[in-house]
Amino acid sequence: MLTTKWQLFRFTLIYLSSQVTVFLIPILMSSSSYQGWIALVAGFGLSLIVLMFTIHLGALRPNQAWVDFGKDIFGKWIHRAMLLLLLCWCIYFTSFDIENFVLFFGTNYLRDTPPLFIQCVLGLVIMYTARLGFSTIVYMSDGIFLIFCVATIFSLYLLLPNTDLDMLPALVHYHNPRIAIKDSIMVTSWFAEWVVFLFVAPDLKIEAKILKKLMLAASCVLLIVFTSWLLTLLSFGPHLGKELYYPLIDMVRSSYQDNLLSNIDPLLIGVWSSSMLIHSSFLIYVAFKCLSSLTKERGKNYIIPFLTSIAVGIAYIYSRNIADYFIHYTSYTLVIIWLVVECIPIYYSLAAFIRFRKRAK
Repeated sequence: MLTTKWQLFRFTLIYLSSQVTVFLIPILMSSSSYQGWIALVAGFGLSLIVLMFTIHLGALRPNQAWVDFGKDIFGKWIHRAMLLLLLCWCIYFTSFDIENFVLFFGTNYLRDTPPLFIQCVLGLVIMYTARLGFSTIVYMSDGIFLIFCVATIFSLYLLLPNTDLDMLPALVHYHNPRIAIKDSIMVTSWFAEWVVFLFVAPDLKIEAKILKKLMLAASCVLLIVFTSWLLTLLSFGPHLGKELYYPLIDMVRSSYQDNLLSNIDPLLIGVWSSSMLIHSSFLIYVAFKCLSSLTKERGKNYIIPFLTSIAVGIAYIYSRNIADYFIHYTSYTLVIIWLVVECIPIYYSLAAFIRFRKRAK
């Protein structure tokens, strides 16, 4: 199947939205309060730097995946260490996705269902989707793109009547540079997942035109997150707003309008579940590519089940220790680890510049 650049735009929008539109807002409300917009804009700008390095690295060999040519830049063993680091990151990130899914449905709709059962079912779906490959995952994102846009627009429209516009001046007058810098770095870790897009080749040729589509998709996600954060702040205030774990869904449920649109929350849940599935499947697909390269494709048919089982196992451990899960999920140490992995394209781009410059001399 042929994958186009606009399909990549839609996939990127769904992929990034699965996390930041749901889980970033309560963290930002708790930490930044009225100055959350500063962290969003600054963090988004920093993430674009990572994106530009990612495209630059991929464009060195546009028709070849980074997993194959990276050893020519950093050497065999350092490249293998980077692949192992990215592999562990993908599995760990997938376990967070699974546990988030279990927490939401386990507390709202499946209260008497054992967490392990939900995790195993979800693991099977992720496993099957990842085996279908990148092109199929992109086509799945095409299927929910329009529904996602409609549900988001209607949800935000529902929240407008409940906002208190008298709180707007606080956005300008309230600021703390230390918190702004810290939260900007945190936001960067949420938006800068660009390293996995090195694996879109050879399905797509990595070039400057792709950079424009990815920047446009990221900008749309920023607009959605910024609007959702602002409406949460103006509707509930900084103190009650940070208590909402699923702000957009909770705000739609609390809407005073008595019409069809006020019952749109099941649609939102369906879209989020689908986008989370796409996010997790692509992470497992990237982990599969990394491990296949490390093992030289030995046991290729068993890699995806093996990786998915590890992610489900980690999620199960977290379901037995919910307090540890929340500590790890919101810790600043994890933000730094995330950034170390997400900045892999920067390491390779700088190394390539130095190495190729020496060769030229």
